[in-house]
Amino acid sequence: MGWLAGMLAGVGETLMRKWLLADFGLEVVELTPVVHGADVAAQVWRATTATNTYAVKWSGAGTNTGHQIAAYLADSGLPGVLELIRTSEGGLWSVHAKKRLTITPWIDGPRAAESGLTDEQWSVYGVLLRRVHDAEPPPRLRDALPRHSHIDARTPAIAEEVRTRLETPEGEVEEELAAVWKQYEHVIADLLTNRPPAPDGPRVVCHGDPHLGNVLVNDGLHLIDWDDVIYAAREQDLMFMLGGMGDVGPTTPAQRDAFLAGYGPHTLDQDAVHYYRHVRAYEDVVGWSHQAITGPDEADALQVTKGILAEGLAALAVSAAPREMR
Repeated sequence: MGWLAGMLAGVGETLMRKWLLADFGLEVVELTPVVHGADVAAQVWRATTATNTYAVKWSGAGTNTGHQIAAYLADSGLPGVLELIRTSEGGLWSVHAKKRLTITPWIDGPRAAESGLTDEQWSVYGVLLRRVHDAEPPPRLRDALPRHSHIDARTPAIAEEVRTRLETPEGEVEEELAAVWKQYEHVIADLLTNRPPAPDGPRVVCHGDPHLGNVLVNDGLHLIDWDDVIYAAREQDLMFMLGGMGDVGPTTPAQRDAFLAGYGPHTLDQDAVHYYRHVRAYEDVVGWSHQAITGPDEADALQVTKGILAEGLAALAVSAAPREMR
């Protein structure tokens, strides 16, 4: 991955060490880049001092409220949410080049998307997500939470960029992507123009992206990457557990049932599930298509786009009556 070295060089290891020392008082002896997920706007490192190891993230994604919610949950003692290491001045982050620099303890374990979860762990994860949803942050923080996806807000412009680019594709990946968009033209048209009504029921604190790529497995489970926190119906998060997510969600009815048993009593609002599936499928198809054009890992992004359209979330999202999980 030549772009991996480029990511680190984009900031410079020496400069990052300087920031960590000046902002957090951490004298780093080893700094290693880490790559996970689709967020190409974020850069992550494993930083080791003489006594501890930390996960360092420098990102322009999301809003400040995600880190505030994570800190609130961790400070409230919720197992599975990592504490944020404070700056030397007591803040939750510092800012460089308009991006937030945040630090949490390093968890030495795989992502659940790689290791999978046992049925028992799925139940534990259900308990964890229920506790997130049942949290009652102070009114000031609750009222500051976004009500709509920050990714969704910028997706129409990206969709138009992709559509324009695919009118005259260049290279094998773009040509194949253009063929895929043509093959699934009816699905993509539905995602772009036929969004169902937004739910108007009760809202709770939602992680916004609780798939298994954002779960670390160690002695317990740890839900990370809180950039997409949103104040929404529970189905915003629960829809990730109801099919269409491939290996980053439950893959068997037993896994799904174990999660729901851990989560506890809740009558699913299927219209809300349909809405949030539609929003997410729209974001994913457009976002991964854009990455297939602009990089990194264009060929891999193309394959992900195909999967979403052929058998993943998009296929469920365009269903007129998604009732299979009742």
